[in-house]
Amino acid sequence: MRRARVGAVGDFADGAMVRVTAEGRELVVARDGDEWFAFPDRCTHAKRPLSDGEFDAGVVTCIYHGATFDLRRGGRPTMPAIRPLACHAVAVEGDDVFVTLG
Repeated sequence: MRRARVGAVGDFADGAMVRVTAEGRELVVARDGDEWFAFPDRCTHAKRPLSDGEFDAGVVTCIYHGATFDLRRGGRPTMPAIRPLACHAVAVEGDDVFVTLG
């Protein structure tokens, strides 16, 4: 497993999603208080950017077709998406934010 630094803690507002690039991969990092999430910036339903969507209490909503993904439950989807998001581990060390890539 590899880790990639994706920014500083101050780059990620509480309750928001930020699009980042890590080793050529387009990801989204979302923060909910002390909880951090990272996932691909593509809805599993129609491959639209999830960074355009909404984030609330650990749930990402794709604004294009309404699919939601529960990040606290491993990216579990609702229709029309049927595949979960491939979530990545996030680590905060001091002021640095890292994402684990497989």
